[in-house]
Amino acid sequence: MPNPQNHWAPYVWLHKLLTLPSLAPFLTQHTVPSILRCLIFTGLNVFWGWNRIRYTTDYQLYGWLTIANAGLALLLPTRTNLFAVVARIPSSILLMYHRWAGVTAVVHATLHFGLTAQHYVRTNQFDTVLENARIRVGIMAWAALTLMFMTSLRILRRRAFEVFYYAHFLFLVFVGGAFYHATYATEFILPGLILWAIDRLIRFCYNFRSIVLESVTHYAGDVTKLKFRGAKTASAGQIAWVQIPSISLANWHPFTIASGPREEVGTIAIRALGGYTKNVQQMAVDGDMVIHGDASAQQTVLAGQVKIRLDGPYGVGRIQWARYPVVVLVAGGIGITPGISIASYIIKNAASAGVGSNRRGWHLHLLWSLSDIAHVRWFGEELKNLSELASRPDVPVSFDISIHVTKAVVTNQEEHDIENIMKYEGPGRVREGRPNVMQWFQDIKTIRAGLDAAVNLCGPRSLVDDGRKAAARVSGRDGLFHVEEETFEF
Repeated sequence: MPNPQNHWAPYVWLHKLLTLPSLAPFLTQHTVPSILRCLIFTGLNVFWGWNRIRYTTDYQLYGWLTIANAGLALLLPTRTNLFAVVARIPSSILLMYHRWAGVTAVVHATLHFGLTAQHYVRTNQFDTVLENARIRVGIMAWAALTLMFMTSLRILRRRAFEVFYYAHFLFLVFVGGAFYHATYATEFILPGLILWAIDRLIRFCYNFRSIVLESVTHYAGDVTKLKFRGAKTASAGQIAWVQIPSISLANWHPFTIASGPREEVGTIAIRALGGYTKNVQQMAVDGDMVIHGDASAQQTVLAGQVKIRLDGPYGVGRIQWARYPVVVLVAGGIGITPGISIASYIIKNAASAGVGSNRRGWHLHLLWSLSDIAHVRWFGEELKNLSELASRPDVPVSFDISIHVTKAVVTNQEEHDIENIMKYEGPGRVREGRPNVMQWFQDIKTIRAGLDAAVNLCGPRSLVDDGRKAAARVSGRDGLFHVEEETFEF
């Protein structure tokens, strides 16, 4: 357990600076090591790529840098990743490095293609060189790489995941083109290609596991919750790729597993955003419903009829949650899933005296921002069970829950919404309006003075940024708030 009461003042100020929201969209995990590696990576590419660009041989340099960066990018994104399994490098970090190398490869490839093309156009040789198959294949490889980059932009990745996912298979076109176009591409590309092939083999073997779907429950707010057996997580907040053959034989989508490590029954919550997730929602709505209590939670009689395939779980987290006496969970909407997993891990293992060596106990604080009070039912049962377990005198955990309902009520709906909030009988407190994240963090700092804290942020960008600013503000020599944010970077 770290000693939180004597943090070195310069380190505290550096920690505050790095906890604030990143000004660079490509630097999502901006720790000191990540920033240093980004500077070194950028510096090496600039150093090796700097030349006077006076001769056609100078243009070839950017081709070599394209192959080198593409080979590095190919090493990093596989699900069964050697760096994650052996070196325990967090998946979010590996994906960030993958994006760095990928974007850099696109830049160098565009310079290589653009400078070479403009030379041949200026010397009236362009039509002639296009007769060379090697040149045509090189252009094809550049086009494939550019399309992968364009379809990986965040706005498209979030709203049309299938486009992003399938467009990335164009890397096979790029790899094939690189082998044909470049003289020594094998040395750079082959290692990553071999790891990718091994990963595909492991994932193929996962298809033969027996995954039993126990329940499919539809909730108000376009959320469908699946409970299954047959795959256990090894750590909190891991993800799994899910395929439902009755919806699509080809589509696999990543979701955070909301259950704790080693639990027999796993939970995945799916909110309808893109085409695939909307189809999952429709599957639940079209099934035969069994109403539980009210229409906001309907269990579909589909568990024995629907087959599900699950690839995973995958992922290594950066923070070891049990090492910290204070754990702060900030969630917006469906972003509660990693928070539920972390809370479940700490509380259930503390109940069996199996977490770390913290004899002073743990203090969990959950802030959940929702647009509608009915959405509490997405994980109402889990929160109730965890709260009851944490309240036992033999369990050294306190669990504080604060729920904020942000929906702007209008006309006749206002009294109904207020009535529903007043009727809430679950754990924690429910308040109307957006949360004052800064004040909430300051209250935690006051009652947990002298303790370090681990913070998980998952939700809308504005909420995550507010959480980062608050964590930076309350960090001091007597206690630091270490932030890990959940981002959808696939």
